[in-house]
Amino acid sequence: TTLGIPADAFVVGCVANNRPRKGVPVLVDSTNYLPASANIHFILVGGGMDAPDLQKSIAASPFADRFHVLGYRTDSLSIIAASDVSVLPAVKREGLPKTVIEAMVYETTPIVTTAGGSPELVEDGVSGFVVPVNNAPAIAAKIEWLYNHAEICKDMGKRARQRIEQHFNVKDSARRTKQLMEELLVRKRLVEHG
Repeated sequence: TTLGIPADAFVVGCVANNRPRKGVPVLVDSTNYLPASANIHFILVGGGMDAPDLQKSIAASPFADRFHVLGYRTDSLSIIAASDVSVLPAVKREGLPKTVIEAMVYETTPIVTTAGGSPELVEDGVSGFVVPVNNAPAIAAKIEWLYNHAEICKDMGKRARQRIEQHFNVKDSARRTKQLMEELLVRKRLVEHG
């Protein structure tokens, strides 16, 4: 590929701006718990990925040569769509992270932490995995498991997409909101003209 990733590699993507709450260093640390022989490559997309402390951690990783630090990209959706797994290692509260939703829409199996809204999106063990906050060994264990069960990983990705379509459908919630507004408007008129 254009990123220098072998065609048969298992690709783990992380789309986030490198801020403390996003936990990107936890993902980098997780590589210390993976078998060094595993054909796993990591793609980091987002602002601040060139921070010296993060670069130092990557350089010290047994997977240093398999990290692809892309920084901010306008094509992050196609990158995450081409990944096998998407990891958002957030350590502090988030809403419903857009990057997790996007990964799920593209059938990329998500690994998220218990921080914020991510566990509402992902059914643990069904449409991805939910791991404790700040737990590099737990992230590594799930990456390795998915790497060793590529077919199940693909199935989880499909279930992730179904989950978003069934439970987080934007058109559906827009329709329901419009319906509610209309009902409230009718009630208001009834009260005013009652």
